[in-house]
Amino acid sequence: MRTVAVAALALVGGFIAGIVLSEIIGILGMLIFDDAVGIRFLPILLAVLCAVLAPIADQRIRRSK
Repeated sequence: MRTVAVAALALVGGFIAGIVLSEIIGILGMLIFDDAVGIRFLPILLAVLCAVLAPIADQRIRRSK
């Protein structure tokens, strides 16, 4: 049950972090290149990556204690 909760929180947190990172990249692209720059589907990719890696990291942390 804890693994599901960790994965769900990581999914939401990764999506929010992806939106923020995407906006920062877009703003910097407009300032530097005067054109829209970005990574397509960055929030979704980052959310999936976090949802996969967070339970693995949680297991390692719990095992080391």
